[in-house]
Amino acid sequence: MPRRPRRRAVQLELAMHRHGGARRGAGRPRSSSSVSHAARPRFDGGKTPLHVTLRMARGVWNLRSQRGYRCVEHALAAERAAGALRVVHFSVQGNHLHLIVEASDAPTLSRRMQGFGIRLAKRINRMMGRARGRVLGGRYHARVLATPREVHR
Repeated sequence: MPRRPRRRAVQLELAMHRHGGARRGAGRPRSSSSVSHAARPRFDGGKTPLHVTLRMARGVWNLRSQRGYRCVEHALAAERAAGALRVVHFSVQGNHLHLIVEASDAPTLSRRMQGFGIRLAKRINRMMGRARGRVLGGRYHARVLATPREVHR
């Protein structure tokens, strides 16, 4: 039996499955309802006012109702008694709050807003008849009011 000629070796291609990595549509879905995790604006503290917005989570009752407004008032009064955060003005909307506040520095603002959020959440949960549950819709949004015109508006 005659010998067959030897075939030449050929490099085979392996199909590489792409798991992970940067590609179109990869990653966590974007959510437009939350505040971005970008660094908050720096402010020098003291008498510099900030416009702070706090959103409520879905399912939280209307804050403009008499009971909801009372919860906000009590939480603000407790924060005023603590003394580190000065709330100059506030506006209660259906599902969010607008506050104009003054704080001595950024860490104080952060801690006092956290404390205010906890006080408010406890009162709202009590109003809604539940022992616990999410009340705030994520982080607060703060914007430095640099000019008197911005503060006036």
